[in-house]
Amino acid sequence: MKLFNKNMENVSVKEKKHRVLIFGERTCGTNPISVNHDSCNIEIICFPSDKYDELENLSDYELVILDYSVFLKEDQYGGYMIFKGQDIFEKQMFEALKLGTCFCILHYDDFVPSNDPYMRGCMLYEDVEKCRQSQIGFRFLDKFGIRPKKTDRPILGGQIKRNEFKNYMDSYGASMLYFDIINDEKISLDFIVELRNGLAFAFAIDVSRGKLIYIPCQRDFSRPKLLEKTFTTLVDSLITYLTKSRMELPKWAETPIFDEEEKLTKEKADLESKLDECQSKIDVFYSAKQLLFESEYGLEKALVGFIQEQCEIPIEREEKYNEDFWLLDPDLATENQKIAICEIKSYVKGFKKNGLYDLYNHRDSYKLGEEFPAVLFVNANLNAASWEQKDRTIDKQDYEEAAHKHILIVRIEDLLFIWQALWKNVLTLDELLDIFKHEAGWLNFKKDGSWRILK
Repeated sequence: MKLFNKNMENVSVKEKKHRVLIFGERTCGTNPISVNHDSCNIEIICFPSDKYDELENLSDYELVILDYSVFLKEDQYGGYMIFKGQDIFEKQMFEALKLGTCFCILHYDDFVPSNDPYMRGCMLYEDVEKCRQSQIGFRFLDKFGIRPKKTDRPILGGQIKRNEFKNYMDSYGASMLYFDIINDEKISLDFIVELRNGLAFAFAIDVSRGKLIYIPCQRDFSRPKLLEKTFTTLVDSLITYLTKSRMELPKWAETPIFDEEEKLTKEKADLESKLDECQSKIDVFYSAKQLLFESEYGLEKALVGFIQEQCEIPIEREEKYNEDFWLLDPDLATENQKIAICEIKSYVKGFKKNGLYDLYNHRDSYKLGEEFPAVLFVNANLNAASWEQKDRTIDKQDYEEAAHKHILIVRIEDLLFIWQALWKNVLTLDELLDIFKHEAGWLNFKKDGSWRILK
């Protein structure tokens, strides 16, 4: 890599600046911007507005930043055109990589090939050809056996493996693309941000003496000042990362060769194993707390699964009303012995009585008496900015109305503390089912396992 070129050793400190190129309108927009960094001379070429023939050899730069689809222009009708020069640019990239230039390729909402319906695990040939023609970022992925994939909405982050990028990722690191590293044993790859199951969100590949670095980048081209800050933060992260990479040992040299080093390495591995075990236990609570932020269909699906798997109460879904389900007697689950009808409601703000009326009417439509147990699960205050705002009480007139209609209100907050009481053996499953079958009003469950019925 050029970031510590030996030819610079005799140059004065003031002149030791890294030469950086930001290339293309698709990379940095059409509005003029100025990106400054204390240790860099940064040039911006807004191709195709700026003349392509003004571009010097890419090998003259230490770092080049470009968009995944920098030579592509899409129109409003779904068509696209490709600017001339992409093949020559790609050839120059290979030459520059051999001489130590590093390329940062920014991705966000780029087209990716669809799955081939007839060949499992393969991409649709026509889409692959389209990407090869129009996306310089895809061309290199294709050469290294890396498959791009896409979600319907931006991914906002993942597990940051390289802390040099933390500030950048926290502010600007978002994209709809992620990557399946198929041939990871055949390439020298460094995860920068990793998603679950070994999928990559940001990563770097060693190519000859240089690097290809794929980075998620959400840009607002209508706000030049913010765009300048985006690239300043990105350049700072890249320069720090590349400098550290130059100073790091190769993978083979990480194997301990000293007795004390071997001992400490084992201690470190044991601690990391304990941390992973601790994190997996914490993840259970994170998953439970996710219920606090679910709404509508997502809440209906997640809540039923939580009651079945975590509270160990068998469930029967109702097709007549999507938000309805039944609690079954665990001892008579195979006989579908129903012990309560339930309904799920979510509200951005506070509790609303319509949930009570819907559940009352649904119970009546099944020709069940008013004394048949009914439980209304509620996730309210979805717009809360703190736990105190989320954990608001049910108003007196609302739980009195619930008691009058013989309905038990259970907030998601109450349910989470019920779950905690169950696994701590503060509450038994039989006691919980007894509450569901015989109580009405609001089940106000506390963190310490105590509870009361307000009616």
